[in-house]
Formats: sequence, structure tokens, C-alpha cells
Amino acid sequence: MKKVFVLFATVAGLFFSQKTSAQLVNDGATIKVQPGAIIFCAGNFENKNSGSISNDGKIEVQGNFLNTATYNTATADDSLILSGGGTVTLNGGASTFTNIWINKTAATDRVRLTSTTLLSGKLDYDQGVFTTDPIANPAFLFSAPTTAVFDIAAGKEIIGNVRRTGWANGSSVIFNQSNMLVTTNAGTAPTDVTVTMIPLTESGDPTDNEREVKRKFVFAQTGGTGFTADVRFPYVSGELNTNTEANLTPWGRFTGVWNGRLTPVTRDAPNDWVATTGITQTDFINEWKLADPRYTMNATALLRGPYNAGTGLMNTSLNTAAIIPLAQPYNVTPFSYTGTETVASIPNANVVDWVLAELRIPATGLGADAASSTIVGRKAGFLLNNGTVVDLDGVTPLAFDINKQGAGFMTIRHRNHLGVMSASLPSNAIGTYTNDFRVLNNWYKALGAPTDPEILLTPSANYGLWAGDANKSGNLSATDINAIKVAIAASATGYLLTDVNMTANLAASDINLTKLMISNSGTGSLPGRPAPPKNTNIPDGIGPDQ
Repeated sequence: MKKVFVLFATVAGLFFSQKTSAQLVNDGATIKVQPGAIIFCAGNFENKNSGSISNDGKIEVQGNFLNTATYNTATADDSLILSGGGTVTLNGGASTFTNIWINKTAATDRVRLTSTTLLSGKLDYDQGVFTTDPIANPAFLFSAPTTAVFDIAAGKEIIGNVRRTGWANGSSVIFNQSNMLVTTNAGTAPTDVTVTMIPLTESGDPTDNEREVKRKFVFAQTGGTGFTADVRFPYVSGELNTNTEANLTPWGRFTGVWNGRLTPVTRDAPNDWVATTGITQTDFINEWKLADPRYTMNATALLRGPYNAGTGLMNTSLNTAAIIPLAQPYNVTPFSYTGTETVASIPNANVVDWVLAELRIPATGLGADAASSTIVGRKAGFLLNNGTVVDLDGVTPLAFDINKQGAGFMTIRHRNHLGVMSASLPSNAIGTYTNDFRVLNNWYKALGAPTDPEILLTPSANYGLWAGDANKSGNLSATDINAIKVAIAASATGYLLTDVNMTANLAASDINLTKLMISNSGTGSLPGRPAPPKNTNIPDGIGPDQ
């Protein structure tokens, strides 16, 4: 390697044009680059010990740039140009650059920081990979005031830690790329904000093995109180990782749990970004990611009322009689579900009735604490005669948005059967929860409950939800029998709670079935309160028997 050692005191307008692997080392001397002058170094450029560089022109370096001494400018119009091929390092030391231009030969050629680097004026980033080396050296920053201009070419981004200083509320500030934007509002503005953005190509894997776009975001700030933040999150299509782009939502990791910010959300799929507004200061300073909140519930369940032991299927009498409503029926207590699910017609001849599915994620992870307050998503769908729970098209598994990730408990509820809740289901990266409620050990049983949450459907080995909750109380008692008797006496017809065997015809068989359920001490899954001596149901028993 040929080295050029600069040993003079002052050099004005010096120009190096060697195209070899030259190394320029300033070891204690002074280099002055006057306006309009250029120093070109085809190799490494090192300024060390008591060396001094006064740059009012341009220094172009194709190798490493290492400054551990003095670098300054009198005209505030200096430029450091990093060009050439291969991987090079940049160490600005304690000095501040006015202008940096990164224009490497190829898209894969890298510029890697080996210390925190300060910029005051403008970054031109046209070609190459620019990284602060966040995995190996998480303390390194690329720092610039909010007044500095970031001119970053399309498809280029700074990998790692970018800090913007001199912060003020109300202005949208670019960080790692043109679509990595932060604005703060209200309260007292911080003095600076730092964004750490690590894409998949640089091992940007969000914490925990959950559903996620493979890109990691972390936010921090100095000072400031009571402000809110508007953030635009960029990504690239190759990071989607089974997530549906049109559904992407920002998620923040608070106290070890991923929480989805389902609204407000703005998406721009053609330009690969998702934005949200009004993030509180407390939530802002955490790890964030993007993920699809739409989870699929692969659920199978049987209802005792319409179950036919001879066929192993449930009857579809309500469907045949055309009395199943076209809008979901769970907008009443105790369900209090405000969903707007409607269909133009019942979509499948095998539909038995509407059911309500939920996912619950209690902070403790315990089924006993999975009360209605822990519901993170729910939706009404259809139950087919073979027990499959399907969406409004009558074919695909039920799917809905959730606002929290983690191990959870799936519930299936029906308007005149006792509801049932699964055992804890593990979270996963593909966005599905699966439970077959026909299987003995696949549901949650409250401590001290007198019976299992489901009844054995003889002669098969399948289990089904207890029938007979004719008054929606969440319990089975004589009041249910009385409600059926009153309905029979009134010759009631139609879509009735009292039609517990779901034959579309009120009769003594409904009374007899309910008596059988009561005599067997039917009880659904109940989190949050002791089961005996009452028969109990999920989520938090509501009704006249409480």
C-alpha cells in the first residue's frame, strides 16, 4: 500500500489525484482547503493527534475517513464526500460536518459509523448503504439539528440511530428516510428526538416472536412533557412476513406486551408507509413495529340443543325455516356487542345460527382473570352444522382485528347456550388461534365448578355447549323453564331464546331439555368468580340469577 504523509504546516488548494490505494495521514500538521478547492483521496484519510483540517472546500474520500483531532470550517460551506466502492468507515470525532455527501459506486457499498457523527447543514445520500452499526454499536448516533436538510434518494435509508436536535413542536421532521417522519404537538417539546430504525436486511427483528413486519423501531427523547407524537413508519415489501399490507397497523410494546394502535391509521401501500397520530409521550418512548391486526380463529364447537346423536351433526331447522336474522343478534345484554355484521342472505345451507367469538388476553395470563374487560377482539359469525365457525361468507374461518398480542383465551358464545372458553392458546407469528371445543381438554374449567364447561354428546366422544339459557342470564335455573312455559302459552314463534333445541318450534321438548341440563348442573366456563353453588357462564355473569 502506498501512503502519502502530509508533513507541511499549511496547504492551500491541495489536490490529490492518485487512483491507487493511497492513504492520506495528517499526523500533527495543518491542512487548509480553500473555497473551490478539492482534496481527492482514493484510499483512507486519517486526521490524528494534533492534526488540524480547515475545510472550506471539498474532501472526497474513497476509503475510510477517520478524524480524532481537529476538523473545522470558516465559511460553513465544507463538504465531505464519501464515494468509491466497498465498505468504509466514518469517524467524525468531536467535530461537526456542514455537508456530507454519500455517493458510493454501488447500492451495496457501505458507509459505517465508528463513532457518533455530527452534521449541521445538509446530508445528500444518493447511493450505497449508510449505517450507524446499531447491532454491534448501539450507542453510535448520526446527529443533526432539525434545521439540517436530509436529501435522501428514493429507496435509501439510514440504518440505525438518527437524532434530531433543536426540536420544536409542530414541524414534521425526517429521520432515517423520507418516510420516517415524526411530529410532536402540545405539551412541552423535547430538546431532541432519536429514532432507531433497523430493517430486515440488518437483523431488524422486533422483540418477541409475534406477528410482525420484520423492521424494528425504537423512539427516545430528551426532556419534554405532556406532548403527543405523530409518526410515519416506513417499510419495504420484502419485510411483510405474511402480514397483509392493506391492514398494517402500528404496534407499541408497553410493559412487555404488544398493543395495536388500530385507529387512527393512514396507509399508503404504493409508497410503503403507515402513519398514526396522537401517540402519548408515555407510549412514544418505546419499541414499535408494524403488524396486521387481523387474526383468524380456527374454531370448532357444537351446541347441545340442536345436536343430533344419530348424524353427529346439528340440525339447521332455523335456517330451513328462514328465521335466522340477517344482522348479528348479540347487541343486547349480556353480550353488549355493537358489531355491525350483516348479510344479504344466510350464506350457507349448513348454517345453524349466529355465534359470537372473542379473544381474551388477561395481563396475568390466567384463565381465572379472563373476564370481559380483557377482550382484545371479537366478532359474530356463523356456526355450521359440523361445528365449524365461519365468517360472513359462510365458508372461510372467522377473522377479526385484535389490539393486543400474546397467549390468549378464545370464547364461543351463543344466545341460549352457556358460553365456553378455551384453555390458554399460544401466540404465534402467522396470526391464527386454533381450538376444537369438542375435545375434552381444550376448554377452561373454573376452579370448583360442579361440572365440565361442556356436556358429553353421547354416543360420540364429542362435547358441546350446555343448552337451556332461555333468559340469557348466563345460568341454568327454574327461571329458564318458566320463560319457556310463558312463551309456549303465548304461542310464540320465530327466532326465540326459548327455542333451546332450535327446531323452530316451541314444545315440551324445550322444557325437557332444559330440565335435563339443570339436573346435570350445567355450567359454562367462568373466569373471575367462584362457580358453586350457582351454575355459571362467561364472561361476567349478568342476569336475574346473579
